[in-house]
Amino acid sequence: MKINIITINDFFNFYKNYTWDKDIDNMINLYDEKVIIFDTWDIGFIYGIEKWSAIITDWLTSLGEEKVNVTFEEISIQEDEGKIGFASAIIQYQAISKDNNILRSMKNRISIGFVQKQGTWKVTHQHISVPIDSNLKAIFTI
Repeated sequence: MKINIITINDFFNFYKNYTWDKDIDNMINLYDEKVIIFDTWDIGFIYGIEKWSAIITDWLTSLGEEKVNVTFEEISIQEDEGKIGFASAIIQYQAISKDNNILRSMKNRISIGFVQKQGTWKVTHQHISVPIDSNLKAIFTI
């Protein structure tokens, strides 16, 4: 069952839950057909839901018995008359074993652009990045 994002804040709860549940269809449903993704892994730039769907599918199916706990900090949301919105946050991913142990984790920055279409918000742009110091080491510590 596909659930619509009624408020931009819904995105953060849905993303967390869909990742934990490995719910590929609903995770893909968060994004617009013409989504543009700037990611930190491998490809770096993805255009369109078809390519992004393949990456989401590969990621969530590759986890095996692991789960991913996602948390957000410092969420900031702006929107313009319910048509265009923007959000940013610090996102943390934690790989959790079937025994409920944290195997690894990382923090990134996330910026998200939204458009509202037919009463639901869709992600039209997503940018995930990791701040680094002058020695090319990630600044976030966990």
